Amino acid sequence: MKVCIKGAAEDVKLSEVGEVCHDISKILVPTDGSAPSTAATEYAVILAKTFGAKLKAIYVDTGMDALEYPEEVISEDVYEGVHPSIKGLVIAKTMCERNGVECEVEVVKGGVAKRIVATAAEWGADLIVCGDTGRTGIKRIALGSVAETVVKGSPIPVVVVKVD
Repeated sequence: MKVCIKGAAEDVKLSEVGEVCHDISKILVPTDGSAPSTAATEYAVILAKTFGAKLKAIYVDTGMDALEYPEEVISEDVYEGVHPSIKGLVIAKTMCERNGVECEVEVVKGGVAKRIVATAAEWGADLIVCGDTGRTGIKRIALGSVAETVVKGSPIPVVVVKVD
């Protein structure tokens, strides 16, 4: 579906303002099952339903699970019998099914931000919707922000969903 609105960039003269269109047919949503990524998934499903777009949910496996102690993995919350690493994919698939949105899910391996941008490009996504962890201060400096890195590295428009 093509979405058209009236609008203009800052440097456009009013006499040049016309109809602006953008075709949104594929939306990528990276998810890890956290509250911010679940909020982003909900927003992505709303957009996909509104625009008649397909949605692809991905979980990026960094391979770091092997570095964890078995006790840590076992003690993690289990979401209805599903390992936490794919909890977000189960949520995305369920939201899509219940809202009539075409959806595919995939686990990809590699660096999180890099794989999100690469998968979006490979799949031909028109939009990336991701959650913001809300890190501030020292945590943000030390750990960075996946959403911020995706915004900076993506040639595809990115919507960042903030959670309070």
